[in-house]
Amino acid sequence: MKLELNLLLLSALIATALTASPLEDPGARRPPNILVILADDLGIGDVGCYGNDTIRTPNLDRLAAGGVKLTHHLAAAAVCTPSRAALITGRYPARYGLTCDKRMEIPIIPHTSSNVALPLDEVTLATALRAANYTTAIVGKWHLGMHCSLFGLSCPGPLLYGFQTFYGIPVTLFFQFGESHPFWKFPISDTKYQALVATWLLCVVSVFLARKRFSWSLSASILLLLLTDAIFFLVWFFVTHVGPNKGTPWGVSPWLHVKSNSLIMRQDKLVESPIQLEGLSQRLAAESRKFLEAHAKDDAPFFLFHSLAHVHAPMFTAPHMKGVSKHGRYGDNVEEMDESIGVLLDSLKEFGLEDNTIVYFTSDHGAAIHTKDPHGQRSGGHNGRFKGGKVQGSSEGGIRVAGIYRWPRHLAAGRVVDTPTSLLDLLPTVLDLAGLPPVQELVPQAATKELDGRSIADLLLEGDKTPPRERLLIHHCAQDIRAVRLTRGK
Repeated sequence: MKLELNLLLLSALIATALTASPLEDPGARRPPNILVILADDLGIGDVGCYGNDTIRTPNLDRLAAGGVKLTHHLAAAAVCTPSRAALITGRYPARYGLTCDKRMEIPIIPHTSSNVALPLDEVTLATALRAANYTTAIVGKWHLGMHCSLFGLSCPGPLLYGFQTFYGIPVTLFFQFGESHPFWKFPISDTKYQALVATWLLCVVSVFLARKRFSWSLSASILLLLLTDAIFFLVWFFVTHVGPNKGTPWGVSPWLHVKSNSLIMRQDKLVESPIQLEGLSQRLAAESRKFLEAHAKDDAPFFLFHSLAHVHAPMFTAPHMKGVSKHGRYGDNVEEMDESIGVLLDSLKEFGLEDNTIVYFTSDHGAAIHTKDPHGQRSGGHNGRFKGGKVQGSSEGGIRVAGIYRWPRHLAAGRVVDTPTSLLDLLPTVLDLAGLPPVQELVPQAATKELDGRSIADLLLEGDKTPPRERLLIHHCAQDIRAVRLTRGK
């Protein structure tokens, strides 16, 4: 009897030990980490795994080789702000008015005075993951509104949308960031400046003539001269700093561009102005690497949104990346972008995070095919066989983008999915893959927000073998519907 009891106790101990066996996947103890990598203005034809054989993108190629490549992946807009809004909310930006039309309803210039932003009641992927006890961070470009206080003393931006930490660019990049634009500019050889001087002299002479004619006092004359000088200064400032300048969009001066927008923020405070473009890609990658290292051993999973500065104009590269490609400065930018993606992927492996991290890579929209820098050099990419590009409405080249998901041991390596999918799908897909409740259950305020994205977890897990479901994707130009895409189900 005693022997039988001992055997029973031994069996129970063995069963308990096996339940807590180290052979079980350690990553299964908690939900997976999430790493979203978003390129800026990258053409689908610029990437090796999508057919480019002259620009080298070995890190993106190995990401695709180890995961699922989406060949019919679509942005929700052909410009940055609405597309990025759709990416993190899963909702068409036309629903909340964050569109790009003739009124330019996107945050451009200056960021401290712009009232345009993603509405504060919109629920983002970061908000949902925070509710699921994730640590959340964004590194890189934001461009969804900063909600700055008076005189820009505090600009919380992404901190209001579920992100706990922010390091990066509050708005976007402009050509003027790569050049020097002094405040004082008065080239007398220019006819418009000569006209300004002539106008000022005429005003001064008029004051003296009026003094003799009307017997003004000396103090009144001096006051009028000061008023004349003030008006002259305002006219000069408008001509040199605010009025339309060749090569500067929306009639805003290069000087104001640099002073208002060439910034790097940490949390809600300014830490760098103007941005030192050379080495920016490496600094952003180093910041994300630090985050990965710091949270590698945490009990809570993390969500890191690495929003690349490349390959948006102006074209800039670190010294070791200049002239490395066969496609000039643009090709150098793509290869430098790929280098920074390699830093992130290598960091995941180094810190033991690779197997339990869902990585998603895409671009906010297609390449800017008609962009030229101030020197006339082409600064846009290649959208493959698709017509059109950035800002060109619902043209396929403006919205067809690269899309790659990787999650080792869960998603089959090397799988290709041709079914139409969208950037809108990120939020519900990530929650589904991570085994989390729908966003409406995680965040109460999401109950009134109808999602336009849908989970594509079944496609990622099973590929095109999954029976297609009927789906309608809408493509807007401003608030107008200009195209639809119908997938017929079975």
